[in-house]
Amino acid sequence: MQTNKHIGRVTKTFEMQYIGEEKIPMVRVGLAVKRFPSRNAKTDFLYYVGYRDVAERLYQYANQKGLPVEFEFTQQSRRYQNQDGETVYRVDNVIEKFMPWASLDQPEATEETESGAPDTAVENDFSPDDLAHFSSADFTVL
Repeated sequence: MQTNKHIGRVTKTFEMQYIGEEKIPMVRVGLAVKRFPSRNAKTDFLYYVGYRDVAERLYQYANQKGLPVEFEFTQQSRRYQNQDGETVYRVDNVIEKFMPWASLDQPEATEETESGAPDTAVENDFSPDDLAHFSSADFTVL
């Protein structure tokens, strides 16, 4: 089975649902994913589903609009009959693992890109003067 990874930002807060007779926890999550790392890159809005423990942990640790998160998921197809008796085919992105890239309710310095999607500002405090007190003997080539 092929496993995929996407990194993006949660599009909105989501609700926990309980499905079936066994009341299995489920969440549906939208993620804004840039096509490639650039300010001018187009953003795709993709949707995922999480079940059981993954759903509970997502709800607890990643339920905040704009939170950067990484999803590891598989695509699973299914078919069912709707209320009109028609056969419906569907492909779901089922989250297997996830990793939040920030904490909930942590204020972040962001700026808006031309597409309107938030882009985290990165500050680089490094300067060549920071290395002045090191000699070449301090570094090991691996």
